[in-house]
Amino acid sequence: MPVAVRAAAVYNFTLTPRDPIPLVRGWNRLEGRPRSADFERSLRAEVRDPLWFLTRQWQFGEFEGDDAGSPIDARIAYETAPLDGYRSGADILPYDGKTPLEARVEGEAVPFDLMLHMQAARVFERLLADRGRGARLHDYVGLFVLDYDAGVAGEGTSEARAMFDAGQSFLFDAAQLIAAVRDGSHATRIAGFTGLTATESAQLVEAGQLLVSWYERTYTQPTQPPAWRPDRLDYHFDCVSGGNAVTVTADDHRGGDLDWHAFDVGSPVASGRTAPTVSALSFLPTTVRFAGMPSPRYWEMEDGKTDFGRLDVNTNDLARLLLAEYMLLFSNDWCAVPLALPVGSFTRIQGLLVTDVFGEQTLIRAADRGRDSDWQRWSMYRLDGDDSANMGLLLAPALASGMRSAPVEQVRFLRDEMANMVWAVEYRVASKLGEPFNPALAPPVPPPGPAATAARFHLGDSVPANWRPFIPAHLPGSQRSIRLQRARLPDQPALPLGVVLDAPAPYFVAEEEVPRAGRLVTRGFRRARWTDGATFLWMGRESPIGRGEGSSGLVFDRVEEPPPA
Repeated sequence: MPVAVRAAAVYNFTLTPRDPIPLVRGWNRLEGRPRSADFERSLRAEVRDPLWFLTRQWQFGEFEGDDAGSPIDARIAYETAPLDGYRSGADILPYDGKTPLEARVEGEAVPFDLMLHMQAARVFERLLADRGRGARLHDYVGLFVLDYDAGVAGEGTSEARAMFDAGQSFLFDAAQLIAAVRDGSHATRIAGFTGLTATESAQLVEAGQLLVSWYERTYTQPTQPPAWRPDRLDYHFDCVSGGNAVTVTADDHRGGDLDWHAFDVGSPVASGRTAPTVSALSFLPTTVRFAGMPSPRYWEMEDGKTDFGRLDVNTNDLARLLLAEYMLLFSNDWCAVPLALPVGSFTRIQGLLVTDVFGEQTLIRAADRGRDSDWQRWSMYRLDGDDSANMGLLLAPALASGMRSAPVEQVRFLRDEMANMVWAVEYRVASKLGEPFNPALAPPVPPPGPAATAARFHLGDSVPANWRPFIPAHLPGSQRSIRLQRARLPDQPALPLGVVLDAPAPYFVAEEEVPRAGRLVTRGFRRARWTDGATFLWMGRESPIGRGEGSSGLVFDRVEEPPPA
């Protein structure tokens, strides 16, 4: 390097075979004096002294050999079995993994609103036209009469009524037709059509069967019994791995994304449907890499997008300090071994044998094995209740992504401290067009009457019809605990406007399910594509935390003073 070095010092190093801190007896600074104004060669950082590198490695303790040899082979023995059972009631139903678990759990009956009736009518018209009987659609209009009030689901609006009147010439009750095809009465009703040959009757029967196939293929059909718990405002179901005799339970699934952390291990059930598969895998481990990881080599530029050395933490921020220590000191001590498992399976790792470059073999066991120190047990992916010595890995048959529609129904459970009760406010309900409909959010304004000349006593104020009260009721078997019971005010309709609150009376909700922040229950469509390319469309619910308290303005025993003269 074209740099002259001027030194005015005498160095006396005292070196031991390995002194961790070399002692410098005397020193002075070194000053560089460039011989030319061109720094191009100096900026190249040319290396001409390998001894300097060896000295730096010795200084940093890289010759100590603290680390073990690098792994060159990892062998895993594991036992896996598919989730072949599903239970949302008393019986275990078979589950083959061809349907996403969200669609199986959340799927409920799709309401036959006006749009669904119109869609089914158009599909059925094409099916009849393909069989040369397109003119027979008016026969079904007269045979399966669609009633606007009873046959169309949802709340009536002026737009829905206008749409119904415009389509009366081709609309029929698709729900009745599908039910008739399923129970076999469709063929009997066709016999009442005049002027049909045996071939034409058979074609009409076939068209009805194809309509049912289209409906079941387009909309995911619900399973019985349903997994939704109205008293808990959540889903409860079990998945059974008969081969491993393991039952995983989702006790508090609030809808939406579903993954392994939503499950706990329950009582084992051996269904015997599928035997477990024992396999072994040998693979070359690879070093774990992540953004901001310190570079293990000298003279290598690191990525500056993530700088763990500049974390703004306090001395009591233990989580961030542990993260920074792991990233900066122990990040290169971790290796990854890929393990390909089928979707919808439960796997137990029997053992992990690692061979390093020195030929030594180490048997790696679970970090939280044993029962001697339960208070110190910790594991990243172990399910609660899994006390087996071999760690269980659950790969739930859940969706990675999907599409959600705008909620067609939205109910907010909120606490009203002024009225000392809980309200279920139906902010959105489905109209007969299948679109979100906003009920009246304000109480009706009474007609103006004569001016009051004296004080008036009001027993209680009125609230909007979409505000449903839940009053405290005694919880059987308890001294102090209560539960919330659905009620109604004298001027409210007997039935709620939407589907979420439409539960058989008496309807109770656990008091702890409505916290101070409230609870929000939404209902809408979800659409996703499964691993085999099949598309699923279903209607499900979600129950996240609400947005705080509210006030209905309900006041009892109120005295209205007359205006001053």
